[in-house]
Amino acid sequence: MAAMKEHLNAVLRIAQEPCEYFDNLRVHELLTCDPQGYLNYICSQLADIAAGRASLELPHKQVFSDGRNEGDFRLMPCVLRNGERVHKTVKLVGTNLAQREVPGQITVGKAFALHPEENFITHAFDACLLSSARTGVCAALALGWLAPCAGRLGVFGAGKVGYYVAFYALASGATKDVVFYDTDSAQAARTAMVLAEEFPDARIVAEQQPPRRCDSLVLATTSTSPLCAPDSCDAKLVISLGADSEDQHELHPSWVGAADLYTDTMDSLHFGDLLAWQSAGLVAEKDVADLFCILRDGPQAGSRRRLFISTGSALFDNLTIGYLLTGNEDVK
Repeated sequence: MAAMKEHLNAVLRIAQEPCEYFDNLRVHELLTCDPQGYLNYICSQLADIAAGRASLELPHKQVFSDGRNEGDFRLMPCVLRNGERVHKTVKLVGTNLAQREVPGQITVGKAFALHPEENFITHAFDACLLSSARTGVCAALALGWLAPCAGRLGVFGAGKVGYYVAFYALASGATKDVVFYDTDSAQAARTAMVLAEEFPDARIVAEQQPPRRCDSLVLATTSTSPLCAPDSCDAKLVISLGADSEDQHELHPSWVGAADLYTDTMDSLHFGDLLAWQSAGLVAEKDVADLFCILRDGPQAGSRRRLFISTGSALFDNLTIGYLLTGNEDVK
């Protein structure tokens, strides 16, 4: 029997695939212990891509819907080659609207890093906080690039994404004045309280009405109908983060023509408000500038308001995983 097993093993040639696991808490700790380092890493990688020093493979995000307002799952691959480093990543996540078995998490699933040559999974990450943090960093960078001044920041939605938006905006110095609003007023108060403890020199409050008087406004909701129009706020920059499926919407179509349009990557044109506006003939791809255009050419000149839309990009997953594995070695 032992001899037969030895011969079978020789035929099957099974080998272990080494893999390190990062749970949500570890991801959070590593992405918040040096927020400026994280932001600087993302910026430097994006600058290399924009300048042609790094090459990017970024297929469209694949979304498989369970039906209208019933959730979905998503496949998000990305490959970044920068010098001798090759970062291959893929994220498989679900939109968990039922939240019976996993309460409190609308994003569930895992992200994976692959070996650059042998293509086995070397690292696995809980995707919930990774996705929320990288979205917060994207918004903080957009604030730095597009906001006319570092004034008052309104955050509509005080969940995980809203928390990370404010965290990285405060850590980067983009603002010292944040106001939260959420339909769950207790959640808004909790998020404001936690951030006020983390940033005692800043003014961070929760209000009972959607923020109208602010210099920049971030929407981080699960809304399925538009909740922000040009006449509903004073913000010169509005950032939409929550409309990341065909059924979700945060922005009224009247924004078209009232603001210059920006996005993280052109993949965002396949989801949410940008998809709806294209389908209605209101917007074409040429009307939208991605973050690489911003890095190469800067924002458009003039006094028009600015609108930045992100629907969640595998690029920011890849860059965040790259930071966790190579940009954060002193604290691993």
